[in-house]
Amino acid sequence: MSSHVLDASVAVAAVRPGEPSHRAARARLASLLAGVDAIVVPVIFDIEVTSALVRGRAPISAVHTFLDRDLAARELITIGPRAARAISGVAARTRLRAADATYVWVASSYGLPLVTIDRGIAHKVGTLCKV
Repeated sequence: MSSHVLDASVAVAAVRPGEPSHRAARARLASLLAGVDAIVVPVIFDIEVTSALVRGRAPISAVHTFLDRDLAARELITIGPRAARAISGVAARTRLRAADATYVWVASSYGLPLVTIDRGIAHKVGTLCKV
């Protein structure tokens, strides 16, 4: 079993049929949900997924079910003061948004590939992590 850092963009696209990357996101998420790969996410993952889905009119109960049942095996990485400083450094070097820099920091710190549908991240991370 291999581990991957899962960007919230993949989880959101996987449950929103109208997203341009819906099919690709569902296919990628399927192997993660099947237990073929382990999912590692920063603690902000749940916040981002919840925010995006409820803004898209998903019922909060469905969002909780998705996170608590479908993504229950995800490993949450917490962010303390040292990590926050390191993430700030990633943001400064890459010019990524704070949340995106957080996913890149987790991938870089744990030596894991980052699974994302955000092409901007892939173009900005350089050698910090594999995307």
